[in-house]
Amino acid sequence: MAGIKKAVVVAGVAVGLVVGAAGASSAAGFSGMSKEKYDRVEFGMSRQQVLDIVGQSACEDNGKPATAESTVPTITCWVSGIQEWAPYAHLTFNADGKLSMKSFYRMSLPAAPSMTAAQYDKVTVGMTEEQVLKTVGTNSCVVTDVARPAFPSTAGATSTLTCWTGKGTGFLDAQAWFRFKDGKVFEKYQRGVVGRPSFGG
Repeated sequence: MAGIKKAVVVAGVAVGLVVGAAGASSAAGFSGMSKEKYDRVEFGMSRQQVLDIVGQSACEDNGKPATAESTVPTITCWVSGIQEWAPYAHLTFNADGKLSMKSFYRMSLPAAPSMTAAQYDKVTVGMTEEQVLKTVGTNSCVVTDVARPAFPSTAGATSTLTCWTGKGTGFLDAQAWFRFKDGKVFEKYQRGVVGRPSFGG
């Protein structure tokens, strides 16, 4: 599970380091992704169907334009070019070439986050997403990734609810992650919400 946490928490840092080294020349890059397009992409779609919605000009794998023939599991689609801390989406395909997971970074942020440390502490394993949102505030969170590994079955489905306090929604601002499997919280972790930064409680 440490791998999942690392992917969720440090994805933005990794991207920032890579594109920062590339310099301004890579800022143009791929662009055109949007939250509206992200929402239109559905599980079970083929690579071609996804690219038809998102646009090939927005997506890349290993720095090259993403194609329907590619065998790279995950493509990255950028909103406004490859820049440090720029918004993007990851779209992952299974061995059959069907979309099985999608996630995004900073393509959507809560308008008025206000989660507190006390509210974070009240969230317990076994809660539903609805219960978590009632506890920490519906305006504090966004669903930043969803996976359907057994699509069309919902068995084993996972998702992450990312929530912020009233201190801001920057990458370095206090935030928490609530992980769900089959609709119930199975773990939570935070950075700067409760005491010193933590990734386990």
